[in-house]
Formats: sequence, structure tokens, C-alpha cells
Amino acid sequence: ADINITRAHSLGLDDGRTAVGQVAQKLETKLGVDAEWAGNTLQFDGQGADGHIEVEADAVHVAINLSAFLQPMRGRVKSEAEDYLDRHLES
Repeated sequence: ADINITRAHSLGLDDGRTAVGQVAQKLETKLGVDAEWAGNTLQFDGQGADGHIEVEADAVHVAINLSAFLQPMRGRVKSEAEDYLDRHLES
């Protein structure tokens, strides 16, 4: 993956999934990706990026693959993803 992020949280599995679901809605709106749950992993796929967000009771793991078009903005995409996760995973 081009971007890997792990964030600890204290929300538990169900609330962690809810928070990640909110992130997915934002991804769908902002990047036009399709997102679908497979167990506790949210898979997403779009023209600019694809990857997954794995939810655990105490952490989330994000892996994002960027298209060649988005590669130059990798740092910005990563920092936005980190900021968004930090906001949504506050307990």
C-alpha cells in the first residue's frame, strides 16, 4: 500500500465500526469510492484510490493504494486521513 496508518482507540469493536462507517461515507462523497464491509474490514475502491480499513476492538489499520494521478499528493492524502481518523476515533 502507498499509505499505511494504524490508530489505537478505546471505542470497542462496535463503536469503532460505526466511526469507520462515518469515514467511509466521507470517502464515498469526497472521492467517489464504493465501500463495502467484509467482516470487520471495510473495503473501498474508486478511480483515485482503493484499499481497506480493518477495525479491531482497540485499533484500526488503514491501507490505501493511490492511483498514479494521486501519487504526487500522497503526503496530503495521508495527513488528511490521519486527521480524520483522529477526529472520529476520539472516545
